[in-house]
Amino acid sequence: MPIGRLADASDAALAVLVAQRRQEALEEVYRRHAGAILSLALRVVRDRSMAEEIVQEVIVRLWRAPERFDASRGSLRSFLLADAHGRSVDVVRSEAARKRREE
Repeated sequence: MPIGRLADASDAALAVLVAQRRQEALEEVYRRHAGAILSLALRVVRDRSMAEEIVQEVIVRLWRAPERFDASRGSLRSFLLADAHGRSVDVVRSEAARKRREE
């Protein structure tokens, strides 16, 4: 698929292209969904730099293991947001445990 047509591609098609290691498809996934991921992460962790790291982690995890996404179970957006929520909760728990250990 030509780069210019990626903006018109469905999320499922983008996921297939990401699985084929097409970097431009991953860039389109980021363009479409990073804002929503960041917003969710910010609501949970309440720290912009941590939230930005979570966005990067979620996108990189998709790149490294695109087979984790199953279009029959839901949309790519919901998959990414679920991953971001889980990672955000892990960060909050980890920070709370670290603070308890320091006290």
